[in-house]
Amino acid sequence: MTTFTRRGLAALPLAAALPGAAAAQSGPWPNRPPRWIVPWAAGGSSDFVARAVAQAISGSLGQQIVVENRAGGATVPATEFVARQPGDGYTLFSGDLTGLVFIPAMSNRLTYNAERDLRIVHGMARFPYMVIVHPDVPARTMAEFLALARARQGAVSMSHAGVGSPNHLAVVRLERATGVQFTQVSYRGGAPALQDTIAGVVQSCLTDVASAVGAIQAGRVRAIAAWQPTRIGLFPEVPTLAEQGIQNADIYAWNSLCVPSSTPEPIVRRLEAEVARALQDPTLIERFRGLSLETNPMGTDAMAALWRQELATWPPLIRELGITLDS
Repeated sequence: MTTFTRRGLAALPLAAALPGAAAAQSGPWPNRPPRWIVPWAAGGSSDFVARAVAQAISGSLGQQIVVENRAGGATVPATEFVARQPGDGYTLFSGDLTGLVFIPAMSNRLTYNAERDLRIVHGMARFPYMVIVHPDVPARTMAEFLALARARQGAVSMSHAGVGSPNHLAVVRLERATGVQFTQVSYRGGAPALQDTIAGVVQSCLTDVASAVGAIQAGRVRAIAAWQPTRIGLFPEVPTLAEQGIQNADIYAWNSLCVPSSTPEPIVRRLEAEVARALQDPTLIERFRGLSLETNPMGTDAMAALWRQELATWPPLIRELGITLDS
């Protein structure tokens, strides 16, 4: 059994008659600053997204949202904290693919149930992935690369960011979708996986675009496939897996604004509308693009459907592979 360690893993008026915590409020919501919990360290992409969106919606809410980083423990402590908060609209949370889908599948010791205790309000960002190859690899398309890998079954290497990471699980899905077996090279993080691909130590890498954009633009590696349903804005010339005939292998990381599930519907819908408006701002779109991120325009209902789809896809694979969190 493979062990995935935690260390390896940073004004709306409401009637007084509303049930739950909201009923105890005096006056319209929000009448004090909400706090936004980010389960990752300050300075990273997830932190940037939360702060950018919080800044964008604070003005129209009439209260300055306070962003609070609660990093560590593979998102578990921060998620547990938010799940225990009252649904009064004053606790917001950055929920993502890792924390809402992967981590619950890796542990049976969680004191919360993310599906039951949290609700996604609106998507915020997509973190796209790509397949890149070293320039010496004689392949400029995914078809050529897979033909090479089939001819040398098990001898073509592909690096990723570590066991249990989205990158790793996507490689497994690629192998199953194509019948091609790679020599997987697992690193502790995406940076060393990318560096060894640039150096030619490994032949290919499944990497997030934000990490690889400089190397791609400098010609130190070659991008051959976008790992999501649509082409990536920074590299519109790179076709998707689906466009190259490969189905059921896509993955992209995403994050979203979440609240405790008991939060009243009017507050959820107000926040949904505010985030939707913010993500249409050209300035915010360009700020995201500067970090190789894409805005995610999916509202609460669409994100709930995506969450269900991800839960049907990834936890069975994680359990089959025996990937767990340690104690």
